[in-house]
Amino acid sequence: MCGVLAILGEDPGDAAVLRMRDTMRHRGPDGQGLWRGDGVVLAHRRLAVIDISEQGAQPMVSADGLGVIAYNGELYNDDELRTRPELAGIDFRSNCDTETLLELMCAHGCAATDLLRGMYAFVFVDQRTRRALVARDPFGIKPMYWARVGRSVVIASEIPAILAHPSFSVQPDRVTMSAYLSSARAELDDRTLFAGVSVVRPGEILEFDLDTPDSEPKRGRIARSGEPDIEVTPESLRETISQSVLAHLRTDVPICSLLSGGLDSTIIATVAAEAFPGLNTYCAGVHADEGDPIFARRVAENIGTSHHETFVDRAYFLEHWPRTVCEQGVPMCTPNEVAIRLIASRLRADGCVVTLTGEGADEFFAGYELPMRLAYEYITSGTGPPGRFQLESNAWIPPSAKPGILMPDFWADLDDDAELFAAYETMFQQSAEGVRDERAAHLRFHQRVNLTGLMRRLDSAMMLESVEARTPFADRVVGAAADAIPIENLYDPNIEPVALRTKRMLRTAFRDAVDSSVLCRKKASFPLPFQEWIVDASELLRESSFAREIFTPAAIHLVANQAGQLWNLAWPMMNLAIWGERWWGSRPDLTTGRTSALVLD
Repeated sequence: MCGVLAILGEDPGDAAVLRMRDTMRHRGPDGQGLWRGDGVVLAHRRLAVIDISEQGAQPMVSADGLGVIAYNGELYNDDELRTRPELAGIDFRSNCDTETLLELMCAHGCAATDLLRGMYAFVFVDQRTRRALVARDPFGIKPMYWARVGRSVVIASEIPAILAHPSFSVQPDRVTMSAYLSSARAELDDRTLFAGVSVVRPGEILEFDLDTPDSEPKRGRIARSGEPDIEVTPESLRETISQSVLAHLRTDVPICSLLSGGLDSTIIATVAAEAFPGLNTYCAGVHADEGDPIFARRVAENIGTSHHETFVDRAYFLEHWPRTVCEQGVPMCTPNEVAIRLIASRLRADGCVVTLTGEGADEFFAGYELPMRLAYEYITSGTGPPGRFQLESNAWIPPSAKPGILMPDFWADLDDDAELFAAYETMFQQSAEGVRDERAAHLRFHQRVNLTGLMRRLDSAMMLESVEARTPFADRVVGAAADAIPIENLYDPNIEPVALRTKRMLRTAFRDAVDSSVLCRKKASFPLPFQEWIVDASELLRESSFAREIFTPAAIHLVANQAGQLWNLAWPMMNLAIWGERWWGSRPDLTTGRTSALVLD
């Protein structure tokens, strides 16, 4: 993976550009690049995975010298794309998929994105048309953010790179802060926790005019799949997923697979191990004799991988939780982000630069039993808008509790979370477009909101250790197959045991390839006892000047004294406190640098 930076408009100079780019050094330890054109600067940090020679360096200029790209991602149909007739006359200088994408963009512009199978976020500059195109893959696997700074636009793979611009005023976004307290997600549609910084939505294309970069960009969409009306059987689904896993194995550096012993990671590791005898697999846990390590060990023995384990303890968690928040610049989504980072550091130490992971299977194949059951109950007898239902039924801190948690002026400014509810309703309606079954619409909403959050978590935690994570389930072809499966073939609330209600066709497709103990294993999040561990961090709330600006004294006192019992309140509140101290606070042990004075009005 890589780090991308673009500045459209006024050039802030070498020192500022390099400082902004190099906030993302962890995303690209293998190289760096800088390109300047008329009214545009592109910068890049490279993690070399395909064609690790200098021929793959970025920013990359096209054969005709008129197109330039800074790209973060992998294309899994690169070989196929290179045989297209419009590229027949290109004398490729590298084996890197960056060059393939660059020449396709020169040939087709935005339309080229409909040809891509992979994960990506990039900025393409067309010097013929004086346009800059920004695109992000349909499932949001790779991140991209942008902001206006004066009459310029800054685009980057990570928010801290934007905030490092010398003219950007760093201020919090109250609505997204409230959204985080409920959802533990650092983004709300295209809003972030920083006022003025927007996220490029999954599957979105932004087109900027280089002569007037401060004007509103033209917006387009990338189709999430190309085959909406296919018939899917268990046999065809197995073939589709297996082919996706094999496609995701393309690399010029060592690759491995994460293995928890759950259904999703077991499917991926099983298919990958057939192609890569002696494949390295990795599992994280808390204790060797319980939870994931037991199941993963058994699977690894069955499929013949070289298996490794690493364990999270209280000390590591309490050290790396605030450190990770400070380094990535935003609060954590879930506590197991610490475990993801730990396993990423182990992979890197062992020389594994790329890993396969199982993210996406739950969202595409209905793997979350409780949210699906609640959605079915809502459809049958619920009241109120569906977006509001989704927000309230999945909340860490429900909106109804916020008047007692947030300072009165803060809560009054939020107008009873009106913008938050409106955003959820809009996202639900957009997710439901073209979906005929109301039950499937709720699953699509999970893909829109939950999957995007998981991808951000995975990417940020892995990239802090310079490891590329690949997600074979979050794939356009797999997604098209999942979309075509009737919802009753994915989830049935009446089946016993409960574990078999979810991912019904996925279980059927791999029933003769996966051990029955895995097929029947109940879905379980990483078993991190953070409820116990965060008690030791309760002083975060008491000592945070930022927390005192937004939380009532009563809420701080109650949660700090009962963090273990009130973990659903403590986790998002403590994360916001760490994040706030990082940017505007005064705690030297939690702050890596203050950039501005806090303005909450």
